[in-house]
Amino acid sequence: MRSTQIIALLVVAQIVTISVSFGSLYIIEVQEANSTNHVNIAGKNEMYAALTFHEIDRYNAGITSKIQIDRIFDEYSQNILLLKYGGIFLDDSIKPVPERDMPDLLVVEKKFLELQTLTNNLKEPGVKMTSEYIIKLEQVEAELFDASQTLTEKLTIKSNETIKQKENLGLILPIINAIVYVVTIYTIFQTLKRENRQIQRLEKLYTIGQMASRLAHDLKNPLTVIKSSLDMLEVKYVEKNEFTQTVLDRMKKSIKNITHIIDDVLEYARTKELNVSKSSVLQILNQSVSSISFPETVTIKLPQNDVVIECDNMKLQSIFVNLFTNALYAMENNGEISVKIDETNTGVKISVTDSGSGIPRDILPHVFEPLFTSKPTGTGLGLGICKNIIEQHNGKISVTNNPTTFTIELPKA
Repeated sequence: MRSTQIIALLVVAQIVTISVSFGSLYIIEVQEANSTNHVNIAGKNEMYAALTFHEIDRYNAGITSKIQIDRIFDEYSQNILLLKYGGIFLDDSIKPVPERDMPDLLVVEKKFLELQTLTNNLKEPGVKMTSEYIIKLEQVEAELFDASQTLTEKLTIKSNETIKQKENLGLILPIINAIVYVVTIYTIFQTLKRENRQIQRLEKLYTIGQMASRLAHDLKNPLTVIKSSLDMLEVKYVEKNEFTQTVLDRMKKSIKNITHIIDDVLEYARTKELNVSKSSVLQILNQSVSSISFPETVTIKLPQNDVVIECDNMKLQSIFVNLFTNALYAMENNGEISVKIDETNTGVKISVTDSGSGIPRDILPHVFEPLFTSKPTGTGLGLGICKNIIEQHNGKISVTNNPTTFTIELPKA
């Protein structure tokens, strides 16, 4: 993932965290206001329940009118409806009581209706405040008061829980925001720092590559002269003893090694345009195998299936030659190399597996880095060149162990 994408994700995470924090606090504040209003309404009904019987006594004594009792009942009834269905209370919109408190509210409503019915009977002709009637009123009034008190207590507990939850969130959310902020800033800093090191490294590699390319180019001409001179010496001195032949062979081998190093450096330094055409992957593999002299102790298994892709035939051949050569070195010229082709809807996967001892774990992440090699005579550019060619084809190359498998993924078009 690119550093810009990482930074963008971190910034989005910070914004989301802040938004969630404010959203959570807002929800809790709404719940707190709702719970407080529930307690206030239930508390008012608890007070009205205690006041009702007092007003009935005053009515019976002729001190007050039935209108005063009806006014109290109207208030009580409206409060029950607010708790049951929600509505507007003191200019605030409130929701119904939670489902867990609804049974208690229904008990309150039932006892209220009983008391209201008994009180309304006082208007009927012939109804007198007998001792039995008063006892019945007292009983229902006491049950209403108890039910109102129970509901108020439960709603108060719920309100206190909400207040406590808000207090906890008020403490926790700033800490979480601070942690996310610090982690975001630290990660952005580390990402930019790593990106800066990568840029500096690429600049150094570019400079070294340019110097190496120029040096390799300058060495190629005198090396050609040396090789030609050596060939003429070998032709001129037909009669050679064993010592002379050994020296000539060592010189030729050294020249070949130097030429190989120069070719690797020049190949890595320059980026040629791809010569793309439709090519058979199996044909490319066969051509790659035919260009290498495999010892009899090595078995190579090529796939039976084939797929046609658009690619630079010669460049892909050079990749497989490199992979097969590395496999031979890893197996010490004894073992099996197998190649597998898997076709997908959009591309093709080509896997090259060898039976060698595997790549050491500490080396595995660095195999595609330029100038990194585990061979005593390698340039460390072979796999880097392979990676560059694959990326030119808009593909990717990876490696896994147990067994060692190089996987190339290429688009079909």
